[in-house]
Amino acid sequence: MAEKTSPVQSLDRAFDIMECLCGARDGLSIHTLTERTGLHKSTVHRMLAAMAARGYVRKDEATGNYCMTTRLYALSGQVVENLDLVQVARGPMEELAHTVGETVHLVVPEGTDIVYVHKVEAQNGAIRMFSRIGMRRPMYCTGVGKAIMACLPDEEVDRIWDASTIEAYTPHTIVTRERLRDVLDAIRRRGCAFDNEENELGVRCIAAAIHDYTGQPCGALSISAPLIRMSDSYLAHLMPYLMNARDQISDIMGGRRFEQ
Repeated sequence: MAEKTSPVQSLDRAFDIMECLCGARDGLSIHTLTERTGLHKSTVHRMLAAMAARGYVRKDEATGNYCMTTRLYALSGQVVENLDLVQVARGPMEELAHTVGETVHLVVPEGTDIVYVHKVEAQNGAIRMFSRIGMRRPMYCTGVGKAIMACLPDEEVDRIWDASTIEAYTPHTIVTRERLRDVLDAIRRRGCAFDNEENELGVRCIAAAIHDYTGQPCGALSISAPLIRMSDSYLAHLMPYLMNARDQISDIMGGRRFEQ
């Protein structure tokens, strides 16, 4: 009697086979796939034939093994191209702002600057941040910019510094390459960046970079608040909430989590 399977069972079995093949550099034989998946030989053969017909699997005539093709890679590329960082970040940002009660920003890097692309204003904030969607600021003087720079190799950091017009926006702005390098080293150890009134007097922020599927920083997330509330202990309190939201966004963008 023919083996009966539900559509869901068939999908599960197809994915089991696909996942086995994705991890095999030289492909796998039907016998090996049968052993690893626990499926009947006829089921494995039928699934492979269906996947081969759609171009996901090919048979190596020399070895008799079945291998995955690059069709999955092509599809994943389409998914990645259609990912919109703002759309992905909107939910985690709103949840973060609601949880901590502070203003949350999302920026993307562009040249030597960062550009604000989304913002969730604190509902109970007596002070409104001067930031606005579309505003540009230099990387070196912002928490979000430094979070991004900390993920880059030293040569790229030097390139950004050399191409920037270095000026003191406040008495606390970093204006020397040596000081920036020390700060970036601290960010790499800590996993997040601080803006200690370097961009706007009376405001501190904590920021973390977002990574995409290439492993590169595609943006950064920050929590900003007036200096009077932003003590060192409060920054430490905010850190896990920021990191959790950042990780949610990075995971959807296909990125890795910050290695601390």
